[in-house]
Amino acid sequence: MTHFTQLGLSGSPDKKPETKNQTPSPKGPGSHSNEKQPTKKQKTAALAGSLIATALLGVFVFESGCSKESAKTSAIAPPNQTAASQPTAPIATVSTTITPATSQPLAKKKSRQRKLTASTYTNPTYGVSFRYPKYDNLKEGDDANLELEGLGPVEMNFVQPGGTTISAVELPRGLYGGTNFNTAFFNVSVNPKITADECGQFAFPQTEDSKTGPVTISNTKIGPTEFHAVEAFAETESNEADVRFYHVFQNGSCYEFTLGLETAAELNSDDPKPATKPVDTNEVLRQLSWMLSTVKIQPIVTPVKATPEVAAETPSAPTTATMTEAH
Repeated sequence: MTHFTQLGLSGSPDKKPETKNQTPSPKGPGSHSNEKQPTKKQKTAALAGSLIATALLGVFVFESGCSKESAKTSAIAPPNQTAASQPTAPIATVSTTITPATSQPLAKKKSRQRKLTASTYTNPTYGVSFRYPKYDNLKEGDDANLELEGLGPVEMNFVQPGGTTISAVELPRGLYGGTNFNTAFFNVSVNPKITADECGQFAFPQTEDSKTGPVTISNTKIGPTEFHAVEAFAETESNEADVRFYHVFQNGSCYEFTLGLETAAELNSDDPKPATKPVDTNEVLRQLSWMLSTVKIQPIVTPVKATPEVAAETPSAPTTATMTEAH
């Protein structure tokens, strides 16, 4: 440090060393100065020393600054760096087998749509069968003779008597609640006493108006069977009915299938009772037509009566007879 002070590098640069006032000695041609003048070599050495001192001072300042910065950095360093420098215990590797999702069967979504369960009606006597919704009401025998509300019994539409209703299916009234629906039915009748030509005819409806002409009978195929068909209407003040008849001749008999729908008639606007919503007739007739499309008529095999066998007569042994002639 003494060397730096002598070079004027320590302390304030504005202060200059004080010099004593000396009386200049007169210089004459023969006078000599008592002061020693620095030589050229001394000036060069002083300049080099100044440069070296400046360089050493810069290095000292630089190292001092770096050491301070490193101290600050080490003080601010997050604790995880210190932890990272320490050796950590080895991590155990766990082997896990993952079963692919495709190996597990996907759960099927349950359908909210109500499935229609059906039953099968079979009559072996006439060889006829059909399917009908399980929730409908099946009737046989005398119970199959239906009667419409306010319109009377459901009549068979054969041109000759001798028919029998063997079964009937009624749609439940609650199936179309809140509408003008009264009843709908599907029944089967058989008449073995008419011919094939008569089976293609119908007893009603009849028309007395010559301008209207005869009732139109159509040929239509529903399911595997081709039918002769006619449509009839009935009406009262309180009820209306739409009935369709289908005839087919098989097994030597005429089979009749009837589809009927009865609804309440529209009320007058003056009636205090609230009007009901009309039923979708197409939907009701669609269910009835579905039953007709499942009809099957199997050939009826009539058992052949076996004729008793007559035993062959065996010739008897000849007998010796003595005939006496009368005299």
